[in-house]
Amino acid sequence: MSNKNRTTNRREFLKAAGSVAVGAALSPCGFGAAVRAATHTRRQEDVDRYDFIMPRVEFVEQPFKGRGKGPDVWNVRPGGDANLLEEFSSVVRCKIKPIKGTSNWQPQYAKPGQLNAVVTFDKLKELQKYPFLFMTGENPYKFSENQKHNLRQYILRGGFLLMDDCVVGSGGDFFYQSSYKLLEEAFGRGAVRRVPPEHEVFHNVYDLGDTGLPSLEHKRRPYNPRLPYMHGQNHGARGVFVEDRLAVFLSSTDIHCGWCDSLGHEFGRESYEKAIQMGINIIMYALSH
Repeated sequence: MSNKNRTTNRREFLKAAGSVAVGAALSPCGFGAAVRAATHTRRQEDVDRYDFIMPRVEFVEQPFKGRGKGPDVWNVRPGGDANLLEEFSSVVRCKIKPIKGTSNWQPQYAKPGQLNAVVTFDKLKELQKYPFLFMTGENPYKFSENQKHNLRQYILRGGFLLMDDCVVGSGGDFFYQSSYKLLEEAFGRGAVRRVPPEHEVFHNVYDLGDTGLPSLEHKRRPYNPRLPYMHGQNHGARGVFVEDRLAVFLSSTDIHCGWCDSLGHEFGRESYEKAIQMGINIIMYALSH
């Protein structure tokens, strides 16, 4: 596909998905001005009422030997999403669909209807309403062949997916490993590549320096080599590229839990800010490419 055709297809996807995407991706003015200049034509749907919505992907996790289904499933800790969206709105000055009834770490699981949108990869048509999707969990999982097909089509048609492993304490990186395998099955062997620290996703709104992806560590737990005190397992940032566009961002460091910790009780206020900055950078990269 030529660069011109790829750009045209991307623009058509964003136009169908919502106004903030069009403003951020197509306008020559700054991010904030682009969002404020966005127009709405139909008021009855959330994608028309709000500049940005961050859907969670619902999926089925698998129990595994030696452990039942873990505590952190697909709808865990909606307060993290709420904090990120609030911070994003204050920086970009856009109208986001809020997530109500949350406070940092509570509730543990989102109530029905609480998240600002929920999607699955069962039907491609529903996915195409949204240019950005968020997926997190702790346990291993698998997609059906239909879901893999829809994932591939969603990404190739211009969508963006953030996947973040919700590792707890010394738990394994089961979600990360399942996600890595899924992406290689959907896009081909070798499709999951390292996102280098000099990539613009680490520098576009906030400059995250030479470290790139934040790594969360418990500030109050003493180091024990048999019980790592970092919350995630840092494999570095990984992703799937569609030519030069980063289209899937795969994290193993549990930045979502960082979003939950605005008071800094678990990781410290600086780690919260870095996790939020990473989230904002990812969203703005996704909507402008």
